[in-house]
Amino acid sequence: MDGTDAHETIHIDGDETLEPGRTDRRLNWSHEEDVRLASAWLHNSLDPVDGNCKKSDKYWADVTDTYNSTTPSTRRRNRNQLKIRWDRIKKPVTEFHGSWVRASRVFQSGESDDQRTDQALQIYASEHNDKPFLLQHIWRVVRHERKWAAYVKKLNKEKCSSAMQANVVNVEDSPKERPIGHKKAKDERNGKRKSPEAIYAIGEKLDKFIEASNKAEKITEVQQSLADKKLEVAKLNHKAAQEQTKGKMLDLYRDLLCGSTSGLSEQALAERSKALEDMRLALFAKEN
Repeated sequence: MDGTDAHETIHIDGDETLEPGRTDRRLNWSHEEDVRLASAWLHNSLDPVDGNCKKSDKYWADVTDTYNSTTPSTRRRNRNQLKIRWDRIKKPVTEFHGSWVRASRVFQSGESDDQRTDQALQIYASEHNDKPFLLQHIWRVVRHERKWAAYVKKLNKEKCSSAMQANVVNVEDSPKERPIGHKKAKDERNGKRKSPEAIYAIGEKLDKFIEASNKAEKITEVQQSLADKKLEVAKLNHKAAQEQTKGKMLDLYRDLLCGSTSGLSEQALAERSKALEDMRLALFAKEN
């Protein structure tokens, strides 16, 4: 879980924002306090007046005021403690959110939200040495918020940018690395090299393509199911028609078999006998 625990201990550092009456020297974070921290973060981030334009110190000061306004004096925390806690939990929560998004893309028709969440938990554990994700109480608070979606997008963009910077080769630090060629250097100078923003945009388009492909596959499955049902109905109708025809033929066979033969010529008797034999074979012949 990347070192983040549902009951993480935070040391009190003598910040002036602490209440004078508090005597605890160590406090564990409870689930309820985590939820109020996430709610305070959302509340100030969604502030329609100046929430997203505040400088970091002012913003976290407001988050602290919001958090402490509903906190007993013996459990209040200062700005640094809240910011440290948020910095520690945002990474695993963001990573689990990514696992949930991937699980949702391949969900089967009829699956519940809890089933998709269970799949996301399995994906997360498989990518973190079988360590479980223990911060669902925080994720459930932020998961559907537009601010959280924008925040995750920003973090992913920063991660993509960092990865690109890490791949840049320093010739002096790595003398064995072959310098880039003249054409590649010219392309980079002319702006042909894809920026991190462009790569991120490609990733978004790929995600949309995968989502559209999954929808198209599901539509194809539904269409195939309908076609199979229509074929089954056609088979049943054909079988019913055959049974009806067989019933009429059986009635005719009985009429001929039981009918009077007096007055029939030899030719008529022969034709009657031939007709009875043909109908008998059609009605009662055993299938090979």
